[in-house]
Amino acid sequence: MRRLRTLTRMALHELWISFRLIPVLGLPMVGGMLISAIPPELAGETAVGGAGFWYAVVAAVAICVASGLAALTMANERRRGTIAWMAARAVPRSSVLFSWFLAFAILLGAGLALGSVGAWLAAISRAETPPDALPYAAAVAAAAGTALAGVAAGLLIGALLPTVPATLLALAVSAPLAAAAFLVPLSALPLPLGGLGLLTHLDSAVRPVAGALQSAGAALTSAAVLLVLAGAGLERSDL
Repeated sequence: MRRLRTLTRMALHELWISFRLIPVLGLPMVGGMLISAIPPELAGETAVGGAGFWYAVVAAVAICVASGLAALTMANERRRGTIAWMAARAVPRSSVLFSWFLAFAILLGAGLALGSVGAWLAAISRAETPPDALPYAAAVAAAAGTALAGVAAGLLIGALLPTVPATLLALAVSAPLAAAAFLVPLSALPLPLGGLGLLTHLDSAVRPVAGALQSAGAALTSAAVLLVLAGAGLERSDL
């Protein structure tokens, strides 16, 4: 446990000095707070529904960027020989992988949480009556689960491919999946994408809290499976 904490701090420090922390943390946070600047005629039929839709746009972009950066980071760590250097000193490759996952999860989760507060404040400032915060909060939590699955997918791709192909493939995979939340009806969306879909269709969702719980569970399960595959791929890759 102490080793994992140390590795996670090192990963966070690397994200800080390489400026990759800025888009992972800042994009969802700043994007959510800028929703209040959207003109009322573009905000949506209801204040909460409009804030949910525009925050889903922010979250989708943040997930794609985080997935691409996760793939870039893992592939770059392999190319630089950092993982090989740690493995030579009896640090398991799986621990290095999970520390990067935790570092991205902490930053992206904090950014999504802070940005969602900004979007919610924009919603209640325009609402005629105080809205119910529980469906919105549940949808944001489910979207955060989708974000973790996106990071895990990026790490899996980065564990198998060189830097540039890994980054491009992660973006090419995550972008259409994120766009599906806006183009596919909520009932037809795969469960791991349900959080983004709920934010997009918050006004028309019949059971948003139950749907968010199912989506969050499916997304976290997907993230766990992708991390296991990434660990297996990293064990077999040449460092």
